[in-house]
Amino acid sequence: MEYIIAAHGRYAQEVKNSCQMITGQTTNISPITFTEEMGVTDVLDAYTAVYSPGNETVIIVDIVGGTPCNAAQIFSAQHPEVKVISGLSLGLIIPLSLGESLEGAMLGAKENTQFVELKASHTIVSDDGEEED
Repeated sequence: MEYIIAAHGRYAQEVKNSCQMITGQTTNISPITFTEEMGVTDVLDAYTAVYSPGNETVIIVDIVGGTPCNAAQIFSAQHPEVKVISGLSLGLIIPLSLGESLEGAMLGAKENTQFVELKASHTIVSDDGEEED
């Protein structure tokens, strides 16, 4: 499975960079950076440049209705085998980079969106390994 991730600003590139910090090098994720100077045609050209016909491909965008998403919908209309989803996040990309199914990664990202409470058992450890209060 090939993933094209696209978002406003450098978000997609930084999601990939952060993912690689955790999981190691990824070869099936291609980030697309969308800047203020770009339009739908520029994003379509970027999708075309990284798309590999014949590979199962999903374009993951940051938000519905934004230019990366609008371009992805146009691209998918031209390439019906390409799926488009929204909700780009590190919590979604890490499992995908490790081989999780798209459906499983989406469910996991949804389940991991929650309020996190501080637990009394958490201690802070300094850089030199000493526990701090």
